[in-house]
Amino acid sequence: MLLSFRVANHGSLREPQELNLVPAYGDDRPAVPVVALFGANASGKSTVVDAYRFFAEAVRESQARWLPGAPLPRRRPFLLDHTSQGEPSSYGVDVLLDGVRYVYGFSVTDTEVAEEWLYAYPKGRKRVLFERDRMRMTYGATLTGERVAAERLMRPNSLYLSAAAQTSHKQLSELWRDLHLVTLGDGSRHLASAIGAYLVQTYEVFAAAGLPIGSDVLAVADLGVHGIRGGEAKNKAFEMLLRNPDGRAQGMPDDVKAAASQALEFVHRVGGEEFVLPEEAESAGTKTWLTMATAALLSLLNGDVMWVDEIDISLHPLLTAKLLTLFQDPELNQRNAQLIFTTHDASLLGTMLGDQVLRRDQVWFVEKDAKTGASELYPLTDFKPRKGENFERRYLAGSYGAVPLLPETAFEDMLKKYWGARGQVVPT
Repeated sequence: MLLSFRVANHGSLREPQELNLVPAYGDDRPAVPVVALFGANASGKSTVVDAYRFFAEAVRESQARWLPGAPLPRRRPFLLDHTSQGEPSSYGVDVLLDGVRYVYGFSVTDTEVAEEWLYAYPKGRKRVLFERDRMRMTYGATLTGERVAAERLMRPNSLYLSAAAQTSHKQLSELWRDLHLVTLGDGSRHLASAIGAYLVQTYEVFAAAGLPIGSDVLAVADLGVHGIRGGEAKNKAFEMLLRNPDGRAQGMPDDVKAAASQALEFVHRVGGEEFVLPEEAESAGTKTWLTMATAALLSLLNGDVMWVDEIDISLHPLLTAKLLTLFQDPELNQRNAQLIFTTHDASLLGTMLGDQVLRRDQVWFVEKDAKTGASELYPLTDFKPRKGENFERRYLAGSYGAVPLLPETAFEDMLKKYWGARGQVVPT
């Protein structure tokens, strides 16, 4: 369970920023199950998701996939001043695993890991597992097992935690798995057909266990689709992604690649007849719901953290709210899965069918400073709205910031200037 995520000097997030998931009000759960990030276009919302993606990829891939001696891939320091690019970028999480709180993080430059640290808090008391300064390691007494093998394998541009997983260090390998088992829902959007084809196999596994969730996922959204299946044709778009060395498909397991190479087909029933449509004939909304809903179900069953950038693309607000309710309900979310997403859908700040969709401590804003270009992350709980206040209306009115600020007649004046320059008659 993710308690907080901290980042500094990544993209527009120049100064240290923290996304805190600890409930601000009475709640039996140690962390809120849903967090929404609101903000104007180019405010830095997607940068928060990208920062966590970098963190997760570094944990997962730095030892196994990052090339020795090569610059760190995808590092994105702040570029709108003369100093940040030469300074380290830092990332850190507080997580709760098997009832114990852990604090893990690292800072990196373009070429190396500058620092790395891991602490445990059994019974609330700090215990150092390890600390790293460049290539020098310091170990705490509570870190059990073989330590030297991982240190020998570790490189200047790889994490000690990743090296420990490569050497099968029991204590650290378990933590390594828990830290990077994250569903990034936005990643499935540009691989929608690939992920969808793989999910056909997942549905078959569930169906064999007496849980036909494949048809349920489609039926609940009233999409008119009665089934999905992998077709005989090849998925040409996915084959192109496989040939692209920078494509996300490169990191997929072989069984996923094999399934995803199949084209996806959708089964419709009209007037008692069955029609099979290829993927390209289906709407973006159908494919988005398929990937999002299935990723959410797998996250709920596995207890993963699911990050989604722009969750409302191609989805009706009621479908988005439906996804949120799955994570909000303790009876359905028994493994403490979490959903963190960015959105422009201000209706999620209000009520739907009589219920408040999001609590105040589940709403965060991202706003960019026009003078510096740096983004700031802050929660709705920083404000003190009156009881029963309409959050949606106040947000759109600019009471909480994080909305685009344009001159009232900016576009109108631009068009009038254009037509006036062409000698056209412009109404006043």
